[in-house]
Amino acid sequence: MGPVRVLRALAPLALVAGLATACGNGQSSGTSDSQSGDSTILGASPGFEVRTVYARYAPGVPFGPQLPQALVNEMSSQACPMQPRIVQGLLMECDTGKTVYLLKNPVVRGDVASATPEQIGHKDIWYVEVKLDSDVAQEVTDQTKSMTGEQLAFTYDGSVLTSLVVDPSFHPGHFAITGDFDKAAATRLAQQLTA
Repeated sequence: MGPVRVLRALAPLALVAGLATACGNGQSSGTSDSQSGDSTILGASPGFEVRTVYARYAPGVPFGPQLPQALVNEMSSQACPMQPRIVQGLLMECDTGKTVYLLKNPVVRGDVASATPEQIGHKDIWYVEVKLDSDVAQEVTDQTKSMTGEQLAFTYDGSVLTSLVVDPSFHPGHFAITGDFDKAAATRLAQQLTA
């Protein structure tokens, strides 16, 4: 397996870990707080969040529980990018790949300690290496201990950066964000994440 395939396989895991760590209670102190007991669905907020995925829809491929046809139709008719909005008590957001997500409350919110654009080999393929604040990383670790098998989405400013399924190898302290990045796009994302 080449380095690009390894990064693509590991990136979602790392991103979910990082996003989960970054999400907290929304306070500017950088600390995080679990929202699992809160029945209020929160809309998109500025910064990093880790949210549990209720369902997702990629063109022709619904994922999640058996959804009512009206909800599948609504998800499938979304034009991405879109403004995040509340649909049937869940937050609807898109990723850059045109996948539409229905997300539950944030598991964690918080800050990114560093984000660095990195090149893969000698090609013009780039990714962003992200490290979370240590408090945020610990919160993600604590909140995801019993979430093996659940899908998490890492979001930033109302857009899903990546999603992954929590497994025993999940390490929330650092992760990679992969995508269709050239050097300029990876650098721009890294700057946004640490602004």
